[in-house]
Amino acid sequence: MDKSASIKRCERGLTLIEIMVSLAVMSILSLSILGVLSFTAGRDRTSSDAVATNDSARAALTLISRDVASAGFLFGALQTQCALSLAYDSAGSSAYVSMHPIWSVPQVFGQTLPLGNVTSDYPASGSANVSDTLLVSAAPSATAFVTASAQPLYIVQFGTTQSGNGQGALSSSQLPANTLQLNSTQGINKGDTAFLQVPMNNGTVCLRVPIVRIGSGTGQGTTYIDSKPSNYMPSNGYQDFASQIPGSYGPLTDGALLHSRILDLGHNADTLEIDQYWIDRSQGFPVLMRGAYSALTDTMLSTDALSPGVVSLQVLLATVPQGAPAGTALTWKTWGNVAVTDQIVEAEVALVVRTLHPDPSYTAPKRIIVPQPASGLSPPDAFTDYTPALSEEHDHFSVYTSGIFLRNLNWE
Repeated sequence: MDKSASIKRCERGLTLIEIMVSLAVMSILSLSILGVLSFTAGRDRTSSDAVATNDSARAALTLISRDVASAGFLFGALQTQCALSLAYDSAGSSAYVSMHPIWSVPQVFGQTLPLGNVTSDYPASGSANVSDTLLVSAAPSATAFVTASAQPLYIVQFGTTQSGNGQGALSSSQLPANTLQLNSTQGINKGDTAFLQVPMNNGTVCLRVPIVRIGSGTGQGTTYIDSKPSNYMPSNGYQDFASQIPGSYGPLTDGALLHSRILDLGHNADTLEIDQYWIDRSQGFPVLMRGAYSALTDTMLSTDALSPGVVSLQVLLATVPQGAPAGTALTWKTWGNVAVTDQIVEAEVALVVRTLHPDPSYTAPKRIIVPQPASGLSPPDAFTDYTPALSEEHDHFSVYTSGIFLRNLNWE
């Protein structure tokens, strides 16, 4: 055999057809690998998205639970008997704000939130889904609160004010503070904020008033405090406050004002704090926000974006009639149905959360069910299930609820 011919046959290269077949096989394998990698990356992104949004939602619910549990904490010396607290601020978003240890209002597109002069952009106009704005009042610092609440508690003198037009207390911004203090030491200080505790039919109504001027009376030898001019006092004095008090408390009269007590809270903006939770969509996706405000001056102390992807914040409140005996069944209510004679003992908070990036391989349920509070408790109110929008049909959803008992709301 010719060895050179054998060597030439062994050295023969691939034909064009063989090369094309090899390239086709390699392309198919490469596309398969890329498909697997792309699918894996997509699943990883979806999984990471879900983990991140769920983790932040759980952290936000922990913070909400802490605030709600502290609602009214340390208010014993101040608000044990306050069935209603009213604050006025003509420079703020709402002239009058009802201040409670805990309360909520429906969040409505285009309306101004209770605090912060923030116009709501959520839920979308016309949406059937609901969300609440949650507000909680508490003393963030026990030391600061105890120092402030150690200020003197005065009684208002039985008589009339010395207002310039000769009218009574209701048409004035002045009240006579008796020199007989309910606790001792320092006097009322100009520039402080005070709560006027007014006895009325369904309990004590507390009015937040500024202390603008302190002067001596001309006819009765007592000390008068004047709350004007100030953005924190209505233009027509206590008469304007009267129009904001629900009829169930009865009319605000000169006699009621002149049987009141004045608690000087001092001037530190961080003595009492109101925390406001709401959903914001200004960044193109829903984010649960938290703002902290001074309960004395309405100034914002801080604002934080807590949890992206929260599409519904809902609040139910468990109530019993004031003075009800132990063992009385709790009734779950939305804030709008809480009566002035109800005592709130527990709150149930629900968060509905979605991922921020769609998962084309997944279709969300037509309705996201929000679990109701523990069975055995009376209705009438309940959480509202969430209906995903068309743009959310490929998002993953989670729901978190937490039942929180209010500690020490009535400090005894």
